[in-house]
Amino acid sequence: MVKLLKHELIALFRVLVFFAVAVVVFAAVGRILLAVDLSSAENEWAALLSLLFILFYVFAICALVIAAWSLGISRFYKTLFTGEGYMTLSLPISPMGIIWAKLLSSLIAMFAACIVSALSLCIFFIGLPSDFLSELGVEILVSFQMWFDSIVAAPLEFFEELVLFIVTIPVTLLLIYACISLGQLFTEHRKLMTFVIIIGLYIAAQLLSIYAIQPIYDAALKVSVHLYLWLKILVVTALDVGSFFLVRYILKNKVNLIV
Repeated sequence: MVKLLKHELIALFRVLVFFAVAVVVFAAVGRILLAVDLSSAENEWAALLSLLFILFYVFAICALVIAAWSLGISRFYKTLFTGEGYMTLSLPISPMGIIWAKLLSSLIAMFAACIVSALSLCIFFIGLPSDFLSELGVEILVSFQMWFDSIVAAPLEFFEELVLFIVTIPVTLLLIYACISLGQLFTEHRKLMTFVIIIGLYIAAQLLSIYAIQPIYDAALKVSVHLYLWLKILVVTALDVGSFFLVRYILKNKVNLIV
C-alpha cells in the first residue's frame, strides 16, 4: 500500500505543481502591482492591472483546490476502470489497500493545496502599509481570541465539531468513488450511467435531507446541541463507511464485470 500511495502522490503532484506555481506567481505579481498602485494612486492602469492579477490570483487558488479534488477522482477512475485497471488490480495489494491509497493521496493533495494557498496569502500581504497590517492583525487576534473563548466556554462542543469536521472531509470523495464503481457494473454506457447515478444520488440526498433527516436534526437540536452534533457525526460516518465498503465489495467481488 505504501508503494501505491507513493506512486499516487507522485502522479497527483506532477500535475498540481503547475497549479501551485501559478498561485505563487499570481500572488507575487499581484503584490508587486498592488504596491505600484498604492504608491501612485492616480495611475489608472496600475490599479486596473493590480485588480486583474488579484482576480487571477483568486481564480488560481480556486483552480488549485478544485484540481486537487478532481484529480484524485480522475486517478481513481483511470487506474481502476480503464486499461490501467488490469495492472492496478493485479498488484499484490488488497482492494481495501487500494481504496486507502487512493483516498489518502487525494486528501494529502487537498491538504497541500490549502497549505500552498495559505503561504501565497503570506506572500501577498508582505510589505503592505503598516496601518493596514495593524488593522488586519487586530482583526485576526480578535478572531482567535473569540475562537479560543468559545473553546474554553464549551470544550465538549468544540471536540464534537472537530470530530464532525474530520469525518466530513472524505465523504464527497468516497461517495463519488462509490458512484463510479456502481457505474462500472453496467455493460454499456458506463460513463453515462455513472453520471446518472451521481445525479440520482444528489436528488435523493436532497429529498431525504429535506423530508427525513433535517426534521430529525431540528428535533435533536431542540433537545441538545450535543445530540444534534452526534447525530450528524453518525450520519456522515455511516456515509463514509458505507461508501468505503461498497467500493471494496465491488472491487473484490465484481471485478470480472469491470475488467
